[in-house]
Amino acid sequence: MYTVLDKRKNSDELIDSLYDKAFKAIVQNPDFRKSLCEVISYMTTYSVDYLYNNLRFVNTELPVENIKERNKIADIIAKVEGTTINLEANRSLPVSKISKNNLYHHKIVYSQYLQGEKVEDNDIIQINFNAINRFDDRPYISFSLRDEEGKYIDEENFKRIHVNMAKFLEMYYTKGVKGLTNVEKILVMFMIKSKRELREISKGDKELEAMAKIIEDINASEEMLEAYTYDKDKMEAYMERVDKWEATKKAKEEGFEQGTKQGSKEKELEIAKKMLEKGMDIQVISELTNLSKEEINELKS
Repeated sequence: MYTVLDKRKNSDELIDSLYDKAFKAIVQNPDFRKSLCEVISYMTTYSVDYLYNNLRFVNTELPVENIKERNKIADIIAKVEGTTINLEANRSLPVSKISKNNLYHHKIVYSQYLQGEKVEDNDIIQINFNAINRFDDRPYISFSLRDEEGKYIDEENFKRIHVNMAKFLEMYYTKGVKGLTNVEKILVMFMIKSKRELREISKGDKELEAMAKIIEDINASEEMLEAYTYDKDKMEAYMERVDKWEATKKAKEEGFEQGTKQGSKEKELEIAKKMLEKGMDIQVISELTNLSKEEINELKS
């Protein structure tokens, strides 16, 4: 799920922005309404039908009390009669992102006080759709303000839910499509770009097929393809670093590093030969032993 590429941004901020924009495009699309209601119902006490008939989106720009205060744009803010629901999409979870989300949540409460609403009569829920696991293996975790022993709730109406999207993706790859509920399929679809997989998951379900079409349209845009290429290059560079780290780790574990430090040519050749036997890449071996590729290739004969 990505959209517009802005090369002036920090790379992590850029990809986060792409994820956020795609999330907004899907969630606010009328064809996704029923699926969205299923997801919210899964984590709250509201029924799907009730949400479908009463859920409405409101201005996603939070009120500003001071002319010096910069506008704060939430991902999605919706209401169900008196209850406010803030939906946040988090591709990554740096401290700044967590702080921003928490600020939004508190800001919504404050704005309702300013408008004269009785907050104690209404739920104010923030649902964080996290692309990475922040806590443990549970599919989602609901938080409220409790005492240190967890017996008493101080603010029953102030709730924060973290959805472990990575867990649902893991469930898909271990259980397969048939092992997933409808809601689980929806959450998995937020995490994948493959047309084949999107169609496999959504096949036979009108609402899921509509969601798959929304995602495919987003992915097919020129900016999206450029963004994906950018992210792919970044990932390949990361994987290359990981391969080198892993090669170094293996060399240390098997006592190869000590021989390398001795500077003995014979020792380096011996180390390189063992690395070759373990199927390690010639380029990596060359970097670890200071031997040339030609010297390493000669060990194969």
